[in-house]
Amino acid sequence: MAERNDRLLRFLSSDKFENPRDEAVIDEMVRYVIYNIALMMGASFLIIFGSTVILSGNPVRGIIDLMVGLICALDLFVLRTRVSFVTAAIIPIGLFGALCGLLVLSGGERGFAGLWIYSYPLIAIFILGLYVGSILSGLLLTAVMVFTIIPGLAGFSYMLPVAFRFIAVYVLVVVLTIVYEQIRILKDRWGRQLMAELKTERDEIAAMKDNLKVGIFLMDKNYVIQPAYSKAMENILEQDELRGTRFTSLLSASIKAKERDTLEDYFGMVIGRSFDPKMLEEINPISEFTYVNEFSGTEKILRTSFTTVDRGQGKFFILGSLEDITAAKLLQQQLSEEEGKREEEMRALFQVIQVEPRVFGDFIEDTEYEFNRINTILKDKKLSAKDAMVEMYQSVHAIKSNALILGLENFSGKLHGLETKIKNIREQEAIPFEDVLHVTVELERIMQEKDKFKETIEKIQSFKVAAGDSRRQDRYVLVETLAKACEKAAAAMNKKVRFVLEDLDGMVLEYGPRRIIKEVLTQLVRNSVYHGIEAPEDREAAGKDKEGFIKLSIKYFDNKIRIKFSDDGRGLDFDKIRKKAESLRLFRSPKEAQDKNQLLKALFLPGFSTAEEADVYAGRGIGLNLVRERIRDLHGTIKLQSEAGKGTTFTIVIPLETAPAVNKAS
Repeated sequence: MAERNDRLLRFLSSDKFENPRDEAVIDEMVRYVIYNIALMMGASFLIIFGSTVILSGNPVRGIIDLMVGLICALDLFVLRTRVSFVTAAIIPIGLFGALCGLLVLSGGERGFAGLWIYSYPLIAIFILGLYVGSILSGLLLTAVMVFTIIPGLAGFSYMLPVAFRFIAVYVLVVVLTIVYEQIRILKDRWGRQLMAELKTERDEIAAMKDNLKVGIFLMDKNYVIQPAYSKAMENILEQDELRGTRFTSLLSASIKAKERDTLEDYFGMVIGRSFDPKMLEEINPISEFTYVNEFSGTEKILRTSFTTVDRGQGKFFILGSLEDITAAKLLQQQLSEEEGKREEEMRALFQVIQVEPRVFGDFIEDTEYEFNRINTILKDKKLSAKDAMVEMYQSVHAIKSNALILGLENFSGKLHGLETKIKNIREQEAIPFEDVLHVTVELERIMQEKDKFKETIEKIQSFKVAAGDSRRQDRYVLVETLAKACEKAAAAMNKKVRFVLEDLDGMVLEYGPRRIIKEVLTQLVRNSVYHGIEAPEDREAAGKDKEGFIKLSIKYFDNKIRIKFSDDGRGLDFDKIRKKAESLRLFRSPKEAQDKNQLLKALFLPGFSTAEEADVYAGRGIGLNLVRERIRDLHGTIKLQSEAGKGTTFTIVIPLETAPAVNKAS
């Protein structure tokens, strides 16, 4: 059927057009089709009509009709030659105009035969064009006016009113035809211009589509990708020939089956336009997602958006866009990490500059001592891995405690994380070498940060010894450190605690193990605030002052250092200590569980703590163990006394190996 229609169209268009459906030649082709039809109908009608007129006894009129009909038939062949359309058409149309004028002049059928003139402007102007057709229509108008107005010229007497009406109607037809043809010409011109602009835009869009870095595509209600998609789609998805492929199938390696169902429900809402476009954009389940190529396994981070396209006749499509944002995301992540590092460095700098230089110098000195101690432990082949972890645990805990006192939150947080790693390693039955190596690497990183602290404080302010002796400086550092430790721990636990120094012999600071004394007392202060001193409301309920106190006395006599440390807290809860010790199976018999001395010994074991949860401040069971080990290293002794509801007292005696060469009374 289509082939037969094409043959008919080629015949009616005089076989002048290779592509009858080309929009550029459609106007000229229509003229050929209509003129061919007009010629065939006109030739047939005039030949039949002329033959009838001759037989009826009017040979002249019949011969004229036959001649015009034959010329029309002949013109059908002329149209199929190289003669131009206007040249081929002007003679038949001119003869048809002459025939119309002759019909008016003869007044045949009592003047009604002349009504054929009203068809002439339509035929002449449409077939020959506005310019030539208007001239021929004007010539016919002139002839009609002469034949109808001048009396006795025509074979039928046209009354003047009738003649004017006859002419007026013809003029009206001519004017309307000219107006219509002019409008059609303008419309066609605008149409061609618009088509040219559309073609230009289409070409530009096609060029942009093929050069866009964003993948643009259309898919139908079954999520099948349509042929017109941007080249970037294939580059982004790393697949060729996407048309006819279901979009959801391309994501089979990227999203789970349940997520695919959610995505299809979302597409249903998009194509159904059941919700506000902005809301649909916000709930897009794959707004940003990781795309995995099912063949190569490569991963990309893609951004998508979807909207509805109405193509009319109830056909709706989904317009989608894909953008590869992998590089942007990686850059954003790098920038975020760099920003985080800068913020961390700024926080650390802010924390460092708030510390009094002498106190900070003392912290650096103690920290380097503990790190050197850890290096010695790691090199000691006689120590078992478990014992080495315990020793390292104590040193890291000591550094963390000092960092917390100075308000170095970031630094102490990293040490707290390292503590957790060491604790977990220590609790293993067998400790792999790799775990020890990881701890060593982490320690090295923390050491590097400590070195940055040291460089920073040296750049900010060089420490200068104030006027006076070194005893006064050492006294200030020790008291300041313990006071800050008390203040920080109390603030963390929402408690009110006052640190009271009752006595501090200068000989101790000059000749005693100042660093270890400070480390031990720091652990005792934190232990008292965390475990001993009650919350303000609990103290008030027990008839105590809301503010607890910690008292310290350090004296030198008989070549020994005597430290008395006490608080007015709740005292030791022996029942709680007993339950914890029993849960750890520390007692060999029920009798030992009732012995207070055994319970006190349990307090100093590594990892023993009655706290329900551990945090950065306490609860790891390492503080009192560190105190015992440090005093044991100095061949000292610890005595512990506690009374329920009244407090706890530690008495520490540390012998000096060599007596100071000064008057002991000083």
